[in-house]
Amino acid sequence: MISNIEPIAREITRSICRDNEMPETQIDHWVDLHWQCAAAMLEAGVMDETGEWIEGKDLRRGLEAYRERLLASPASETAPVEHDPSRCRY
Repeated sequence: MISNIEPIAREITRSICRDNEMPETQIDHWVDLHWQCAAAMLEAGVMDETGEWIEGKDLRRGLEAYRERLLASPASETAPVEHDPSRCRY
């Protein structure tokens, strides 16, 4: 089931990939692995819907939200262990 935030988070992730000149052939896979990071940042209120940081917000709140989101998600929906969440550009 797709949450309300998933399409927005996926688009933010896709945009960040393109902004960083990732090859188009790699973007869909990257988005599948990392959209939940953007979703957590949005939910924590540290990132806006354009993928920009909100000034004065504590990024640690977003990281904690990401950790909680991953722990609450079925394993099939999260990034494999070898994909280190600390490397998330968000």
